[in-house]
Amino acid sequence: MPKHNTPRPPKPALPPEDALFQAISLARKAGRLVMGFDAVEEAAVKGKAWLALTAADASPKTVQRLRNNIGDLVDVLPTPLSMDRLAPLGRRPVAVCAVTDRNLAKLCYDRLDACGVIKHEEEMTE
Repeated sequence: MPKHNTPRPPKPALPPEDALFQAISLARKAGRLVMGFDAVEEAAVKGKAWLALTAADASPKTVQRLRNNIGDLVDVLPTPLSMDRLAPLGRRPVAVCAVTDRNLAKLCYDRLDACGVIKHEEEMTE
């Protein structure tokens, strides 16, 4: 019996935060996600990290320390995801993680852009 080539309805698009979580989860499953402040700092110093991410509810002191320590080596960007939302990716809630694969970092960056986290030059007014 021949197959009918009826078009399938398109899948509904994920909300931007869910798409970001999915991208970070993919990096974790691929073994390309480093979690925790010390591990992220070490990966950045060794040149392995492509993108560092901070949880939405990370303490300002932690974020500032991270930017001071590795801000010249790798982009440090905030996410709209809380530590509790990121907790299923690891064994415990963490405020900082880093992606160590270039293509997965680009995917996460694009998903952050969709969330509105990335500020473009034309959006900035002085």
